[in-house]
Amino acid sequence: MGLHTTLAAGVYLLGKPATVHFPILALGLVRFTVAALGFLLLVKVRRLDLREPFRRDRGAFLLAGFLGVLVNQIVFLWGLKLTLPSHAALLYALTPTLVLMLGWARGLERPTLRKGAGIALAFTGVFVLFLQRAGALLPPDWILGDLLVLMAVAAWAGYTVISRPLVMTYGSERSTALSIFLGSAMLAPLGLFGLRGFHPGAMPASAWVGAIYLGVVASVVMYLLWFRALGMREPSRVAIAANGQPILTALAGWAFFGQAVTPLFGLGAALVIAGVVITQL
Repeated sequence: MGLHTTLAAGVYLLGKPATVHFPILALGLVRFTVAALGFLLLVKVRRLDLREPFRRDRGAFLLAGFLGVLVNQIVFLWGLKLTLPSHAALLYALTPTLVLMLGWARGLERPTLRKGAGIALAFTGVFVLFLQRAGALLPPDWILGDLLVLMAVAAWAGYTVISRPLVMTYGSERSTALSIFLGSAMLAPLGLFGLRGFHPGAMPASAWVGAIYLGVVASVVMYLLWFRALGMREPSRVAIAANGQPILTALAGWAFFGQAVTPLFGLGAALVIAGVVITQL
């Protein structure tokens, strides 16, 4: 999960130019076409049988693909287009908190006063983030972008909770491949619609670098790492690794792209990370 967290910084920073230049639906199609080809190669090389898992748990895999690919990626890419990479990374640090809340709802986790206080602290940090007033430092539609990313985080938390029993039953490779294939199939019609008026040759190199990174690293390597970790730890423990994303992304954005780190962002990040850590003690 340390490797997953490090690679995540590239998702926000390299993915941002892709969301700016690509039509969002077309970018989603490119990303998961690349990902599906990568998993098809994995299935062939590893000779993985996907028919039996799909037959036995068709509903769970369809829901995982719907949340983890279709919903999560459309709103994530759209949100990243409108907000700063550091904001998106900070909001994803809420993943373990939302996973814990879903665990309570499903009876998988036991609510306690300490965990409730940690959740309240984490969401206070998000509220502080929305209080920012940084003038030209923030894009004009950053609030909408942040809200969309928050929706993506909720979808990813649901995807994580649903996927845990699938990973424990069928292993990380088969579970990841099936959810990617099914989610990509759901996304394909929308992606084809988004290709109208799309001119690949007009895209700058930075946009293509971001799109390929999203397809290969984010959608193959990072998904496999996430599912592998789910087979070793309960979902809320796996998701806590997201705490490091806002720090690495903010520092890399400042060092390589000159993106400002405001005092309110720092306060919000501290509250979110402290709240999540408290819930996991």
